[in-house]
Amino acid sequence: MHLLDITEKNLNKNIFKLCIPVAIENILHMSVFISDTVMVGRLGTDAIASVGLAGTLFFIISMVFSALNVGSASIVARHVGAKEKEQAQMVGAQTILLSLIMGIVATPLLFFFAKKTLILLSAEPNVAGLGACYLRIVGGFLVFRLIILACSGVLRGAGDTKTPMKVTLIINCINILFNWLLIFGIGPFPRLGVSGVAWATALAYTVGTCLLLTKLFAGKCVLHIRIQHLTRLHIESLQRILRISIPAAIDAFLTQMGFLFFIKIVTILGTVSLAAHQIAIRIESISYMPGFALAVSTATLVGQSLGAKNAGLALLSMRRSCYFALFLMGFFALIFLLFPGQMVMIFKPEPDVFSLAVVCVMIAAIEQPALAVYMVYAGGLRGAGDTISPMIIAIAGTLCLHAPLAYLFGITLGWGLAGVWFGAAIDWVCRAIAIYILYMRGRWRRVTV
Repeated sequence: MHLLDITEKNLNKNIFKLCIPVAIENILHMSVFISDTVMVGRLGTDAIASVGLAGTLFFIISMVFSALNVGSASIVARHVGAKEKEQAQMVGAQTILLSLIMGIVATPLLFFFAKKTLILLSAEPNVAGLGACYLRIVGGFLVFRLIILACSGVLRGAGDTKTPMKVTLIINCINILFNWLLIFGIGPFPRLGVSGVAWATALAYTVGTCLLLTKLFAGKCVLHIRIQHLTRLHIESLQRILRISIPAAIDAFLTQMGFLFFIKIVTILGTVSLAAHQIAIRIESISYMPGFALAVSTATLVGQSLGAKNAGLALLSMRRSCYFALFLMGFFALIFLLFPGQMVMIFKPEPDVFSLAVVCVMIAAIEQPALAVYMVYAGGLRGAGDTISPMIIAIAGTLCLHAPLAYLFGITLGWGLAGVWFGAAIDWVCRAIAIYILYMRGRWRRVTV
């Protein structure tokens, strides 16, 4: 597999070459989330709420622990841009090793504190019981999830977005198939209900880990990691990864803690609001795909451009990717405003859940342009190694806007779930303005990795 030709002439080609596989990968991820919710929806509102809440918690935990991928992807991109492939492979190997260690340490905590954490989030007893069962099963496979994220991040930093996409396709096919077999007990398989969703996910993670490691160690992708890269700690690489990743980890932790408090507010409103929230989140997540894909491609292009000593191309990569993101996510905003009911009906919710979910989907339209700006520029800054600027915004947004506004509008003013979502929309608009200001100040140009 060839490396990218980082030039202004090839910029549009490179943006789409990188982001289209990431977008397809996200479509595959979303198809699993949606199929999970649709299948579990046949088991009732409690099942939707429990899988949604526990799944969100597991996602949050894995994202916090995988924040080191931000640093490693930035460093890998710099080395690839500078034609230093051996150094890129060493950084990739150390990232995988760190993910393995963190997964082994975190798994027992997740297993033993699953139910207590869900109760702390104000889940009703039946929802907490079902959710804890789900969380203990997938939590036992957290290490595989972290290794998948590490491998995918390293490959994207090197400009290879196709390999993670192909592996995700296989993962998701396995997940959907075994969801169907294990939730409903098809043929010789037992009927496991909510637990079936968890076991299908665990099996898919196991297969995905094996496939990605095989690709990397066999040298069948852009990087070739060898056993000697993993048999010892490379202190210099670890220091570089941690120096850039620690602010990203703080960013992820604070952002996810804000989301947890956000979820806690929703659960206070009751199971109906929680179920409506989960359906609206699944629908809105479709719109994240172009923004996230362009953020990933921007991070790679910025890192490799700076590695090649071309700061002008890095700047142009961010601007042009932002234009594409605004166009695509603006299209989703229009869809959310015109067809919210039709989208919610896919999940066949009960009438009270339906009405709340429709309102949330319409409010989600407000967020789309702001999310486009924030995701792309934050991705670009992180690709440059500037994880401090997004961290500052995360601290300010989480502590001053996201959670406080959600509580103010949702609980204090009595607007309910609609108020919670409106508060989040205001937060994203403010974050978009802030990230653009920090981008214009240009600290990212001076960061060394």
